[in-house]
Amino acid sequence: MTTFFEALNPEAREELIRGDVIELVSVIVTAVPDPDRPDDRLKMKIAAEVYDDFAPGTPWIDAELGKVREICAKAADDITIPAQDALHVALNRNRKCLDGLLAGKVGGHPAAWASDPQLMAYLRPVFQNARAEVSVWWLAWTVAMDDDGKLIVDCEDSLSLPRPAVALRYPDRESFFAADVTGETRKNILERMRMVNSVVGRVVGELMGGG
Repeated sequence: MTTFFEALNPEAREELIRGDVIELVSVIVTAVPDPDRPDDRLKMKIAAEVYDDFAPGTPWIDAELGKVREICAKAADDITIPAQDALHVALNRNRKCLDGLLAGKVGGHPAAWASDPQLMAYLRPVFQNARAEVSVWWLAWTVAMDDDGKLIVDCEDSLSLPRPAVALRYPDRESFFAADVTGETRKNILERMRMVNSVVGRVVGELMGGG
């Protein structure tokens, strides 16, 4: 039986021992420009990225993580047309913001820092490599260790955050949820989160039972 610590990659083990909190499994879903047509502002893609702190090579864990990726790969199916339109508007707004920063402007006006050639030489590659995106939803299974060596597992997601905090951290995401007048998009996302949590919960339960 694989123990919880044996299942982790070396970096995650060290972080836990140091008292840090690790993200055992996390899912980040964003709206991004279509990678096949990045310059076409009428095209958009819903990207779902899954990260984990497991060491590779344990077949049953790899299989379960594969299920999580399969579930998340269909995240675009959850978003209704009105919500998609709102995401598209927010994404293009962010793209224009990055274009402005690259041109040394903020809010359409020249920025003071843009007149410094050395600073612009440093910032220009940063702005060029920045990816325009809009946060749609995320969830994370976290693990920490208390002073007695007991593992503390928690799960949180973006839809469970208090609304003021969400609005402050993700104003664009809030605008697209506001367009979800029927609540269908939110309902669909919650169901997808439930499916992910079912798989990850099963993995965690097996590992905790294994010591």
